[in-house]
Formats: sequence, structure tokens, C-alpha cells
Amino acid sequence: MKIMKFGGSSLGTGKRMLHVAEIIKKFSNKSEVVIVVSAMNGVTDKLISLFQKCKSRDFSTAFEEIRILHGIHNSALRDLGLRKNDYVHIKKSLYHLFGDLSIYLFLCKDYSLSDYDYVISFGEKLCSHLLSAALNKIDVIAKPIDASSVIVANNMFGNARALLADTKIKAKKSLLPLLLKHIVPVVTGFYAATKEGKIVTLGRGGSDYSATILSNVLDAKEVILWKEVDGVFSTDPKKDDQAKFYSELLYSEALALAERGAKVLHSEAMKPVKSKGIIVWVKNIFKPDLIGTKIWKGVSQ
Repeated sequence: MKIMKFGGSSLGTGKRMLHVAEIIKKFSNKSEVVIVVSAMNGVTDKLISLFQKCKSRDFSTAFEEIRILHGIHNSALRDLGLRKNDYVHIKKSLYHLFGDLSIYLFLCKDYSLSDYDYVISFGEKLCSHLLSAALNKIDVIAKPIDASSVIVANNMFGNARALLADTKIKAKKSLLPLLLKHIVPVVTGFYAATKEGKIVTLGRGGSDYSATILSNVLDAKEVILWKEVDGVFSTDPKKDDQAKFYSELLYSEALALAERGAKVLHSEAMKPVKSKGIIVWVKNIFKPDLIGTKIWKGVSQ
């Protein structure tokens, strides 16, 4: 089994989603795969802005921002080129999600940290429906899965940590039956649910963490984190021509880079894989044939 996570840049348009779907299809022909998705590029920031506008009671601007967000996702849906019945089905799903978001925002009383986490989780929810539709279009049976039914975390809103024992029970119950039927689960990244059922986010970049959590509880062979860079570098290669590329890293080295602020990895993402020796690959979605960076325990450990 492989867990594959796709970031917002690789899911920024409907055409990019179709490209991602073809990559998933190649892997799913050889092994069982579980997909973890981020929100479409820029959507989480727009949801944060939307929340802040509502909190300050600027509802007219908030309404316009919801309209823009709706347009972004409808544009991606049109680009998928779905059959009419499939198009209508996904359009209804998006409509209901935006309805839920709007009602929650405009009727919210406190705009607390809990409310904030709930609102900014919608980017992943919307994206999971679109990518599932892209996969179904190319005859890969897929189903969007809300991470709140799979990953259990503590109640540290904004920066929660997974409770692996509780997550293992839920993940096996919700995901294994799908895999046995050769259905590809498309799980929302970035957030989980507390034991009480409250949505709680895992910190920015938390979809990487979502993927490694699932690899731990499902005993996956490896995790592939698809990014828009060739792998892990010592510094941002877009800003530093002298940035060093790492073809291999030990878990401890990758963790040290993340803790020093390397944006390519979430600071918690190495912990669930290190305990079970699961290999992590960081690969470029736009250059899928490049080998990328391998993160593992090394041959001598």
C-alpha cells in the first residue's frame, strides 16, 4: 500500500487535477493507494480572509469572497469535462458544501478557534470531491473521504497532534473496506476531529502530516509527498541558486530541516513514519519521472 499526498499547486485547476488523476491511475494499477489532498492553491488563505471578514461583521465583503471561491471551484469542475450526470452530481455536492459554509459563517456567534478550524477545513473538502470526479472520469473508482471520520487528534485547535491508537481503529474501519473493493479513498488532508467530533486543524502544511499518520495506522509500505519541487533542498531553490539537493535523508535529518523552517516538510510528519521505518519520497508532480528525495532510516540503522 502507498499513501500519496498532493499539494495545492498540483491541484490548482481542473486540468492539473486530471494530470494528477493519471499519475494516481498508474500507481493504482500496481498497488493499493490512499490519496490525501490539500485545498486548491490559495484557497486556504481565502478562507482565512473570509473568516476574518465575518468576524469583523463585514458580511458584504464576505459574501463577495464566497462568490469568488465558488467560482474558482466551479471553473475547475468545468475544466474536468465530465459527463452530464457526473457534472450535475459534483455541482450539487459543491453547492451543498458552500451552503453549509455560508450558513455556519453568517450564523456564527463567537468566531472562536474552533470555528476558525471548521471554516478553513472546507478547502480540502471541496477539493476531495473534484479530484474524486477526475479519477472516476478515467475509470478509477474513487470516493471522497472526510478526515474527521478517519483521523482522531487532541483538542489543540490550529496545531493538533494525532492520537494514533484511536485513528488506527477508525482508519481500518472506514478505509480498508474501500481498498478491498479496489476503491481509491481521496482523504481530506490538513485536519482531523477530536474525540468529541470537533474539527481541528494540524497546522499549515498539515496534509503531509495527514499522509504519514495514515501510513502509520494502515502499515503502508511508503508515502509519496507530491510537491512542485524536485525534492528536499537545504534552502529554497527558487531563491537560492546554491541550494543543495538531497537525494537521500535520514528521518532525523529531515526532521531537523523541518524544525529549522524548511517549508517542504511539516515538522511532525516524520514521527509517524520513523517509528515503523516507512519510506517517504518527496517528488515533483510536474516531473513525475524524477526520482526525488528518499527519506528513510538508512542501511546501517
